[in-house]
Amino acid sequence: MHEAALKADQDPDRLSFLHAVRVIRRKLNVYGAIPPQQRRTFHNAVLDEILQERVVSSRNRRNPRGLKRKMSNFPLRPATSSPCPRSTFASHQIIK
Repeated sequence: MHEAALKADQDPDRLSFLHAVRVIRRKLNVYGAIPPQQRRTFHNAVLDEILQERVVSSRNRRNPRGLKRKMSNFPLRPATSSPCPRSTFASHQIIK
C-alpha cells in the first residue's frame, strides 16, 4: 500500500486496506509462475489494481474508537451515577 501510494503521490490512509489484502491474495497464486523478466510489469499491475479503490480518510473521525466491554452477568452501572452519600457522623444519646 505504501509503495502504491508513493507511485500515485497519495496518502496511504486513502487506500483501502481490505481491497489491498484481497488483491494480494488473488494474485499470490499467479506470482510464483511469472518469469523473472516479467515480474516488474506484474508488480506494477498489482500496484495499479491496489490504487483503484480509495476510501475517505479515517483521521478526525466523529465517533472515537471504543473498547468492548467484558461479558458479565452483572448489570452495568449507569455512566452518570455517583456513589451513595454516607454520613460519617452518628448521633448517640447517653441516658443515665
